Amino acid sequence: MTKRIPAVLLLLLAMAPILRADWKSELLSRLGRTPDYRAAYEYLVEESKKLEAEDKQTAGVLLPFLAGKLGDAVRERDLAADYFETYRDNDPDFGFLDEYTLRDFLAFWFRWKRSYPLVYDLNLLSYSKGPATGLPAAVEVGLELLNDAYYRISLGPYILEGGHWPAGFHILTIPLNDLFERSDTYDFILDLRAGAIVVRKPVRVRIDIADMVAGTAPSPRDTFFPRSGTPAKTIQEGELSLYVDGKLVLRSRKIAAKPSSFTFPLGGPLMPGQKPYMPPPKTDPMASGVNILDAIALAYKAIKDLVAKKPPKPSLPSYQKVSSLSFAYSRTTAEGLAVSARASIGLVLSRAVVLKE
Repeated sequence: MTKRIPAVLLLLLAMAPILRADWKSELLSRLGRTPDYRAAYEYLVEESKKLEAEDKQTAGVLLPFLAGKLGDAVRERDLAADYFETYRDNDPDFGFLDEYTLRDFLAFWFRWKRSYPLVYDLNLLSYSKGPATGLPAAVEVGLELLNDAYYRISLGPYILEGGHWPAGFHILTIPLNDLFERSDTYDFILDLRAGAIVVRKPVRVRIDIADMVAGTAPSPRDTFFPRSGTPAKTIQEGELSLYVDGKLVLRSRKIAAKPSSFTFPLGGPLMPGQKPYMPPPKTDPMASGVNILDAIALAYKAIKDLVAKKPPKPSLPSYQKVSSLSFAYSRTTAEGLAVSARASIGLVLSRAVVLKE
C-alpha cells in the first residue's frame, strides 16, 4: 500500500493543470446561449480568490463584463478600473469562451479600452548629465496616457494647471517652491475626465533632506600659524597697522603690481585696404571687373541655394527617465551655522481611483 502512495502523488501533480483550469468549464456551464449571468458572477467572485496569477487576471477582466450584464453600472466601472490599474491594457487569455459569449465580451471590452483614462509609466525627467547644485524651482514628470482626457493638476485647494491631453506621452511640471524645509511627501492630485468617468491619480512627490554637514571654520592658530608642511601663500595686497597704547605708530601697505599697458606703433599699410607688411597685390583690384550676365547668373544661383537650404528644425530636448533626482545645496541654520545638504526627490507610486458622482 505504501509503495502506491508516490504513484498517486505523481498522478495528482500531473493532473494539477487540468484541475486548475476546471473553473473555466464551470464558468462556461453557466454561460452560452441561455446564460445565467448572476450565477456566473457569484461563482467567479468566489473562485477568483483561489486562482493563481494568470487565471486571476482572466477572471479580473470577466468580472466587469458580468457585472454589466446584471445592470450594476457602478460595480462594472469599479471592477474595470481595478483591472486597468492592476494590469494596464494587457489582454489575458479569454479564448476559451464560446463564440456567442466571446463576441459579446469583445464588444464590451473594446468600449472600455477606448475610453478609460489610464495614466501609467510615471518617471522623473533628468536633462543634465552632471551633478545638480542648488534647489530647483520645479521638476518635470513624464507620463503615458492611454486615451484622450481632460486633466487638472492641483495641490490642496490650488489648481496649478489644466487642459486637454490627447493619448500618448506628456510632461507635467511640478512646482517645488517652499517644499524643502523638511523631509515630507506631497500629494499633487491629477484628475482626468473621459466622458462620464473621472479618475483621480495622486502624483506623490517624496522629498528627503539628508547629509547635513556643518561647515568648520579654521582656528585662529591655523590661520596665523599654519601647520608644518602647509605651503605658505604669498601676500599679494594688504595693509598692516601697529598701535601702541591706542596710538598708531606704524602703518605699512602693500599694493599688488599691475602690468602696465603699452602700445607699439607699427608702420602704416603699404596701400589703402591692405594689412601691414603683406606683399602688394599683383593686379589692381579696382581695375578688374565681372561680366554683367555672369554676375546675374551667380546671384540667381546664390538665391536659389539659399531658398533650397531651409534651416533645420530645432531638435527636441533630450532627457532621461529616472526614479529619483538629487541636488546639493548650502544653507544657514537658525544658529547661524553654514551647512551643506543634499535633497533627494522621488515619486511614490500610487493607484488611481474612480470618483463617485
